[in-house]
Amino acid sequence: MLNEQVAISTFRPTPDISSTATAEPVISIYNLHTFSQTAAFKRSTTAKNCLAVTDSHLFAAQSDKAVVNIYSREKGSLETTVPFKEKFTVLEAGSQEIIAGGTEDGRLLLWETATGRYISTQQAHLQRLTSIVFDCSSNFVITGSADSNVCVWSIPALLDIRTGERSPLYTLDRHTREITALATGRVAAGGPSDILLTASRDQSVAAWDFHTGTHLRTYIFSSIPTCLAIDPADRAFYAGLEDGGIQCVDFFNPADGVDDAASNQLFTREFRDVPVTLPEKRWFASGIDSVITALGVVFEGNYVVSGNENGDVCVWDVATGHMFRSLVKLKASIASLKILPPIGFMPAHLEISEQKHQPTSISKPRYDAIVSPSVADLYGYTVSTKFLTPSLPGVVTSPLASMQVSLSSSFSPENDLCTLQQQADEMAAYRPALVSKHKIEALEAELRILYEQYDKLATLHNMTWEGIVKEALE
Repeated sequence: MLNEQVAISTFRPTPDISSTATAEPVISIYNLHTFSQTAAFKRSTTAKNCLAVTDSHLFAAQSDKAVVNIYSREKGSLETTVPFKEKFTVLEAGSQEIIAGGTEDGRLLLWETATGRYISTQQAHLQRLTSIVFDCSSNFVITGSADSNVCVWSIPALLDIRTGERSPLYTLDRHTREITALATGRVAAGGPSDILLTASRDQSVAAWDFHTGTHLRTYIFSSIPTCLAIDPADRAFYAGLEDGGIQCVDFFNPADGVDDAASNQLFTREFRDVPVTLPEKRWFASGIDSVITALGVVFEGNYVVSGNENGDVCVWDVATGHMFRSLVKLKASIASLKILPPIGFMPAHLEISEQKHQPTSISKPRYDAIVSPSVADLYGYTVSTKFLTPSLPGVVTSPLASMQVSLSSSFSPENDLCTLQQQADEMAAYRPALVSKHKIEALEAELRILYEQYDKLATLHNMTWEGIVKEALE
């Protein structure tokens, strides 16, 4: 039997010590089948979009200080607190042990929790980041800002140590006011395209193909969309509105029966600049009219879970558009709401279910992890390299270490092997470690020299191969 849970975080800008609300957990997990609370995590004041969830941990960026609280989902308690140089305005987790955060000055920060690598981009946005989302493959991360722009970043390019200037692949600038929410489609689930949705305070939601930066459609709402969620099969999306309503938009019939030839042409180029004005057909619940702050769709796509500023967490039936159940009533604003991946699938191989998973450890950010010849171990991994002296049929070789090779020498397998050995020795001379900041510039210069040597070696390989092929053909 499948089992789904939802993680909910609340935010109290001015907590009342005498209030009974202080006894409630700030971060809680509820079972969507039994509608009961399964876990509670205290000692956290998490602002909107500042809760990141992985398979093993919860990461909660604090709104009052530059600290991230890390909770163990297995133990159900606070594991550690990690201080940072500046506060996060938004926090999100990818599927590759990567945590992405946004700052007040518009920079994107990546933290590899398995190794402790910490990467900061330049100021791509002019104002604070308001939303971050990963695509389903965690190869891209998209950021939205109060400056009305959206940036698409390549994660492999950001993590490449040879990259000097980290800049976004695309900047999407079709909105005119602050970005309020982002959402990506599930390409792995057979979706029609690599869909990205961007919501703004200009009362519009734009659909994009984020792999190419192509604008697909623009949907005009009667109220400001504050949060987004996409159907698991990419058939529709849901927008939580500032007036307290929820609106469902079908990608292929957004006008809901209105005779509009352009309304159902999501991927047709001729209709890309024709905005779709949506009808005022929204979901409302009696007595619940506060601003919707968070949305989520369950795995089967038949229910939508919403949270609002008054602390109401409601479950909505997609087929009827009515509130199915009130999950919980908290006494603080709902800051984040995350539908956790379902559990209960039968494993493809029986031995997988019998394996015991080792607890995942979190490595704190290492701001000064650079190369040094003093230590041979980085992040707990020891590098051990053994070089073999290969022999070729019909070729008598002398010891490789005693041979000198220059780029002007004639091409031969013997010379090529000498060059390989020489470059390998140079590579083995470097060992990662932590050194003081005054050595950073000198070590970066050494790295540049090393990369130049790599390029020369690649050139020599190509030239050698061309010579061998030429001799064989002659």
